[in-house]
Amino acid sequence: MEMETVGIFLPEESLISARHDFERGLIDRTTFTSIENKAVCDVIERQIASGLPFVTSGELRRKHWAKDFWFGLNGISCEHVDTGHIYQSIESITDLVRVTCKIDFNPTHPFFDDFVFMHEVVDGRAKCRQILPSPANLLLEIYSLSAGNINNVYASPDTLIEDIVRAYHKTAIRLYELGCDSLLYDDTALGLMCDDNYTKRLLQGGIDLIKLHHELIAVINGSLERLPNEMEKCIYISGGDTIIPEWEFIDYPDNVMPKALSSIEADKFFIPLELDNDYAIEVLRHIPQNKSIVLGLIDAHTPLQDNLESVIEITDKIKKIVKESRLAISPRTGFKLTNYDKRALLYEDQWRKIRELRNCLPILSGRTACC
Repeated sequence: MEMETVGIFLPEESLISARHDFERGLIDRTTFTSIENKAVCDVIERQIASGLPFVTSGELRRKHWAKDFWFGLNGISCEHVDTGHIYQSIESITDLVRVTCKIDFNPTHPFFDDFVFMHEVVDGRAKCRQILPSPANLLLEIYSLSAGNINNVYASPDTLIEDIVRAYHKTAIRLYELGCDSLLYDDTALGLMCDDNYTKRLLQGGIDLIKLHHELIAVINGSLERLPNEMEKCIYISGGDTIIPEWEFIDYPDNVMPKALSSIEADKFFIPLELDNDYAIEVLRHIPQNKSIVLGLIDAHTPLQDNLESVIEITDKIKKIVKESRLAISPRTGFKLTNYDKRALLYEDQWRKIRELRNCLPILSGRTACC
């Protein structure tokens, strides 16, 4: 059994301080980029030293997990709001998505330069993975902006899904040309479809859930279609802020997961699970036998040591459902939270947790060893 991570890491304090100084105008862009480059180099070296099979940039350059990528596409712009109130009683400071024209691939997207930098630093010592927010999340974001009428925000509503698919597919092809070994979609759209409160609001707004399920799956599969076989295609399915979706095994019409897990054309599924929820692991049966599964079982947001006995126990139960050769294990989510400042663990804690997980691999694989 291998060890993997989602690939999102906490930055060092020096980068956090530099970001604040840059935003306040205390340092210039060149100085900040130099500090940022060093932080990315450090996190790459730590991943390689930890024995991770796939290396990322740690997502250290991003400000928002999804919008940074979307703002780089043609047809989408950033509207910065730093006054007023947006559905809350406190002053708002946020970056909003604005669709300005037809969504399309951007050959000069800043993510390409970031990937080239990472690829050069790795220099063949590990495989390189790029994380992108799921195209299903972009579709859901635009539906949300439209307030039920796509014509309000998109000039060609009939081609919206096709346009998103094309932009993502061309981006993936370019990443492959630059040396990308593995593409990982970070998806919360499917997980939100498992949230009763969220879907209730959609129903009240007149949304056809079954149709939406098919569209979310279609925009993911369309973007992955005809990608090179040499580039691994992965999807991490999260519940958003709750991290772990409400996994439901039974294949009834309102349950998106059986449809998604059985039909999404990914090679590998990252699935976060609770250690004490035996029922939830049944959902893994819907993933085709030729697909790999990365079990998210380690808490990535607390410095406390995980209950490794419980990790071993649930892994043994999962191996009765899924062949061990298809399995890997990882933290449940990325180590970095949305907000740089509000976090429960320190930079070194994430690497300690990875070491603990690596040391536990022999016993998880059934060999005589001790954690």
